[in-house]
Amino acid sequence: MSVGLFKYDGDIYEENSEVILSENISSEPFYERYWEKAIKELGIKYIKDGAEFDHTKLGVVMEELDLLKSWAITNLQGENQKYMTARIEHLEKVIPSSFISEQDILYIF
Repeated sequence: MSVGLFKYDGDIYEENSEVILSENISSEPFYERYWEKAIKELGIKYIKDGAEFDHTKLGVVMEELDLLKSWAITNLQGENQKYMTARIEHLEKVIPSSFISEQDILYIF
C-alpha cells in the first residue's frame, strides 16, 4: 500500500467519478515511520493522510511542503532523505498545476 495524492473528475463520493490525477507520495511503511513523525512535530494540517484541500489552501499547502522538506533535510540521512525530499519536490510541482478550476479538490489517502 501507499499514500497518494488524487484528483477526481467530479465529486469523489459520486459513483461515476473517475480518478484523473494519481501521484504517489510515499510507501505506507515509510509514511508511517517518517512522514507521520514530521507531520506531528510540525503540526501539518493538509499534507497528510485523510486530508483534502482546494485552491484557497494552496499557500498553506506550499508552506507545509517547505516545512516538511526542511524537516527531512535536518532529520533524515542518505537514501531516506533523498526519497522524502524528492517526493516533496515532485508535489511542489504537481499540486499548483493540478488546480484547473476553482471547484477542483485534491485528496490525500
